[in-house]
Amino acid sequence: MALSSRAPSPPTRLYAEWLAVAIVATLLIFALVTGRLTERLDHIVYDNVLTASGRPPPDDILIVAIDNRSLQAIGRWPWPRAIHAQALDRLAEARPRAIGYDVLFVEPSADDALLAAAVRRTPTYLPMVIDVPGTDGAPYDIALPAGPLEDAAAGIAQVNLHFGDDRVIRTAYLEEGGGGRSWLQLSALMAGLKPEGGAGRERNGLWQARPVLIPYGGAAGHVSTISFVDLLDGRVPAELIRGRQVLIGATADGMGDSYPTPTSGATSQMAGVEIQAQLLDALLRGEAITPAPRSWTLWLALCALWAMLVGFLRLSPRANANLSLALVVALPLLSFLLFRFGHVWLPPSAALIGLLFVYPLWGWRRLQAISSYMTGELRQLDAENDAFPRRHRVRSIREVTLQAGLLGQAIDRLRDLRRFLSDAIGRLPDALFVTGLDGRLALTNAEGRRLARRLGAPSEVGADLRILLDRFRAPDGTAFSPFAADAPIRGGTETATEDGGSFDIRYVAQRDAANARVGWIIRIVDVTALKQAERHREEALQLLSHDMRAPQSAILALLRGPETGVPKAMAARIEGLANRTLELAEDFVQLARAEAKPMDREPLDMNDLAIDAADALWPVAKARAIKVAVEGTDDPHMVDGDRQLLTRAILNLISNAIKYSDPGMRIRCSVSEDDGLVRVAVADEGVGMDEDQLANLFARFRQGPREGVGLGLTFVRTVVARHDGKIDCTSEPGKGTTFTITLRKSDADPYADE
Repeated sequence: MALSSRAPSPPTRLYAEWLAVAIVATLLIFALVTGRLTERLDHIVYDNVLTASGRPPPDDILIVAIDNRSLQAIGRWPWPRAIHAQALDRLAEARPRAIGYDVLFVEPSADDALLAAAVRRTPTYLPMVIDVPGTDGAPYDIALPAGPLEDAAAGIAQVNLHFGDDRVIRTAYLEEGGGGRSWLQLSALMAGLKPEGGAGRERNGLWQARPVLIPYGGAAGHVSTISFVDLLDGRVPAELIRGRQVLIGATADGMGDSYPTPTSGATSQMAGVEIQAQLLDALLRGEAITPAPRSWTLWLALCALWAMLVGFLRLSPRANANLSLALVVALPLLSFLLFRFGHVWLPPSAALIGLLFVYPLWGWRRLQAISSYMTGELRQLDAENDAFPRRHRVRSIREVTLQAGLLGQAIDRLRDLRRFLSDAIGRLPDALFVTGLDGRLALTNAEGRRLARRLGAPSEVGADLRILLDRFRAPDGTAFSPFAADAPIRGGTETATEDGGSFDIRYVAQRDAANARVGWIIRIVDVTALKQAERHREEALQLLSHDMRAPQSAILALLRGPETGVPKAMAARIEGLANRTLELAEDFVQLARAEAKPMDREPLDMNDLAIDAADALWPVAKARAIKVAVEGTDDPHMVDGDRQLLTRAILNLISNAIKYSDPGMRIRCSVSEDDGLVRVAVADEGVGMDEDQLANLFARFRQGPREGVGLGLTFVRTVVARHDGKIDCTSEPGKGTTFTITLRKSDADPYADE
């Protein structure tokens, strides 16, 4: 019965499913990262990491707050600049390190000179403002401190804060600019940072650079704060101010300078001046958080994803579960450690979503692939005809009951197959034994029991097979057994018994489905008749090589004597026939040994073999005025083979070339190598051959037009075939013949013996 095409194998199906899952998950990661789809989730993770990484209040930063009490005492905002000048004078008396005045003084005032004088007494940094859009259609306007204040200030800074997509202040740009100028953030300027906006100065429009995430040390009130009115009235000790960085800004309700932050809670907000103070603290400590480039986030997510994907192919389900759990734990931990010790924020959400997406997806597709394959295989098995009758066939259309029914039917057939194998083994013509690791017999056949009875050994199940094997002796006279501690997993040898029998014993380790060794399978073949045939064959070869040679040699000796009484023509003819008989006997013996002799393989340089063959035939070639040239021997050309057989094969080819060449001709024996193959070519300039001669070239006893018995080329073909090579012949009448032997190159080092 013709079978329908099989479903893809489990590896093929699983690889296809794996590739599909890998592509979908990778595209998901790209979409999550490049589309910033996990930004809200990253904010939640960041806020929790930030809360867990609080730090103590700074002791070198002080906020002078324009709070509700100061407004009640001094009056409505804005205050006259003389009030600000008076506050700066009070601060100058206490000698702070620097002052950052987070109040805009962009409109001119009559008190600007007074305030400018106060600004000069202590390094004071004043803010500017960028209005978007600008006046008269301009994209923006830049408003610097008014009048003499710009020159009096130690530096002009920007105090812009940037909302996230959830309207929470987490990010600040340390440098912003436009119109060919740039301004540092107020806290950056007070921390001593320098502008780096050289490239940004050439941009059109406004730009921001050097983003940092503000690592808030705590909620509102985390930084030490005094009231503006207390400073003005002299109620603040100078020791509280001396050597500190002082920030002056509004904290009063209704001033509009308060913002939600990750640590300000769900209902409260943090004043802008305190945000500046927290950023200044981070910059002074070197703990400002640098947001990792988006490419880092992408690579982190892809590396985690592909680590899991590779694990799907190489690890067990339990190991995959452990790997997934480890990655899910390691990614947030890595982000936390980078945040805490490297001051870098590498958001893990995209990577976590990729892992949590791909693990159940792969589990589903893997189970689906296995289920589909199992159902297909069971259906295929059910559709196959065999020798076992069926009690019933499964007809369910429900997936689960269908698979259960098909599996049960397959198990029944497996039991039938086991019975079939047991019956088949019982009818094998050779003795077969299956044992455990301890040598106890588990299964044998009728021939095995017959052999055991012949040698007087037990053969029932559970018997020790070593008793039977002790009856056999290896060629060195020792007992043969695979149960020795150092025995290989497979092997064998020819043995003999005391009654003159010859047996070939082969064994191999038996393994279970987990590839663990559980026992031995031993086959014992009676080769007594074969050994007798080999002895007869050797005797026949001995007859050819000695008993047939001796009379022919005697005939030649008589013919070459001084007085034979045989006419010269008749003597020459008898001598030729005797020589031909000797040559036939020699070639036949060589061919028989080439066909049956065990090969002694070793690494050989074909250069040496070609040179040896040419040297051996040098007297014959010289006698016929024929030159034999060996070429291509500058570099070694290594093969694995039998030296004697290969040398004889090349010698036969050169000898044939000499026979079919006329005096004065040249024979080329060249050795070359190409694409892992070694070639030996013997080319002559002799009579050549036509197509009919080429068709039967390697047949036995096929002779050419000159002397020979027709076994030399048969010998060459046999030797080359036993070396897994090939021999080719090209020839053309009157233009010579070329024989080419092609063998696989050896991996042996040609200089190993040097």
